[in-house]
Amino acid sequence: MISKKHILGIVAAIGLAVIGIQSVAAQALAGRDLPDRPRVSVSYYKVPPGKHDEWLALYKKWHRPIMEAQIKAGTTTSSNLYALRNHQVGSPYDFVIISVSPAEPKPLGLSRGELIKKLFPDIEAYVAGEKRRWELTVDHWDTSLLEIDIDDPNPSVYYPIIDGKIVK
Repeated sequence: MISKKHILGIVAAIGLAVIGIQSVAAQALAGRDLPDRPRVSVSYYKVPPGKHDEWLALYKKWHRPIMEAQIKAGTTTSSNLYALRNHQVGSPYDFVIISVSPAEPKPLGLSRGELIKKLFPDIEAYVAGEKRRWELTVDHWDTSLLEIDIDDPNPSVYYPIIDGKIVK
């Protein structure tokens, strides 16, 4: 049986497709990276009821050290984990991680795989821990945010930016 939540999701998806919001938004934001602005990424995680603390412990042990190494190296400026302040019926996520990186991040100096091996010499324990964290992750998605220059006399998401300047 399809739940009310799934029906609403299907209706919303059809509505977006019909009016073309997704393609318009993609076109509107094309070429909009501001070269001097930090990069902001947002990761959403949904966890089964009653498993939040287990997920947090696994995140802290097996993923947070990777983020801390990136912060120490200057590849990432900050990475903060948030939970919903209050309970919401049908919330699509339980945790949000907001990470900020410099506009021109410093190279890490080694691949992600090399970093993982360095941080976790017992690779089998790492794999088991991350596997369990992902088993507890019911849903997950990432997105990135684009800073709008609100000080521009006519802020817009439609004009492309080339060489750090809005092309009008």
